[in-house]
Amino acid sequence: MTLRKISRTLRKPAVAVVVIAALGIGTLTAAPSVRTRLAANFDSSANLFLFDDASGTGDAQAGKKDNAFKRVFGAPFRLMSRMFKRKDDGLAMKKPTDKELEKMRVIPVSRTRNGLPDQIADAANGTTAEVTTAELAAQTLFEEAVNLHDNGRLDGAVEKLVAATVLQPNFSEAYNLLGVCYDEKGQYKQAQDEYKKALKIESNNARFLNNAGYSYYLAGDFGNSVKHYNRGLKITPNDRRMHNNIGLAYGRKGDFDKARQHFTIAVGEVGASLNLGYIYSQQGKYDEAIKYYETALRIKPDSLPAMSNLAQLYDRTGRLREAAVLHEQYKKLSASEKEKDQMADKDPQ
Repeated sequence: MTLRKISRTLRKPAVAVVVIAALGIGTLTAAPSVRTRLAANFDSSANLFLFDDASGTGDAQAGKKDNAFKRVFGAPFRLMSRMFKRKDDGLAMKKPTDKELEKMRVIPVSRTRNGLPDQIADAANGTTAEVTTAELAAQTLFEEAVNLHDNGRLDGAVEKLVAATVLQPNFSEAYNLLGVCYDEKGQYKQAQDEYKKALKIESNNARFLNNAGYSYYLAGDFGNSVKHYNRGLKITPNDRRMHNNIGLAYGRKGDFDKARQHFTIAVGEVGASLNLGYIYSQQGKYDEAIKYYETALRIKPDSLPAMSNLAQLYDRTGRLREAAVLHEQYKKLSASEKEKDQMADKDPQ
């Protein structure tokens, strides 16, 4: 570029201002003391973009207004200074303060003790517990899984429950329902693994222990089934359902005396005889099964289950005349019971 062209360019006001400003800044920053002071000033204003509710008064507010243009104009320089602040060990990023980290913390959502959707009570001490967004999402997934399970959509329920446990690793109810789903799918090993996770979180939950015991029963592991039922009965000794279940497990294990004891607690003498008759029948021990069905019928002569099962066993063992008599009694009694039910439906009072 010729001297004439340079002269023409410099005659333009905008260009002249830029050149003069550049020369001035270059001259000033050439001095080390000036560079140091500039860097210090930029770093001291690093919180320009952090908004604070605290307000100043008097001259402080006026000073902020007067320096607004200065702060905005210097923002890029302050940002660069903050990012590359020189330390004794070289260039390094500035570590955020505790106050800045606190502002980045996720604030949990709380729930109230009165059951409103935005709160949940801590039953242990009556205080309100904090619930994180992840926990709320896990609870939503769990509720969706319950609906899917109730509608027989087990695979969909399993997917929801697995996602819920990822969000909330200590979600014992989700692990328990996963176990139930796997049991219903016939995947007993997977079910038992889930019950173990649930019991690791709530070791004294009788429901979990009952479900685990039933899973082992379904899998044919009657020893572990009895073990879990016994643990559950220590927590809820009057649970008739669990007494009945452990009776079944003892019966399949071959301990019929203990089976009878628990059956009697659960369903009484007649029910105990019916259950033992069923167990013996399933094992092919028809003579023993007949004995217990006959005992049930002696205690309760109008027991339809005793009549029906005993008649079938009489047929199977060649006692046809006795079977025919019982079949006839069963038909008459069944028709009579049906008529009573119909009359009760017509006259609820």
